[in-house]
Amino acid sequence: EDLERKAENEIYSILNLHVPVKAIEPKTIPRSTGKAKRVIERKIDTCKRKKI
Repeated sequence: EDLERKAENEIYSILNLHVPVKAIEPKTIPRSTGKAKRVIERKIDTCKRKKI
């Protein structure tokens, strides 16, 4: 519990965001079974398109 509280305080001091932290034993989280999902952002920079 002390480690969890320290981690929560550290995250808050850096990000100014309260995040609940739960410490668990190593290798107890199951591996993902699917393919990785990637997001590709394809925005057009509007500043480059404007004629000055």
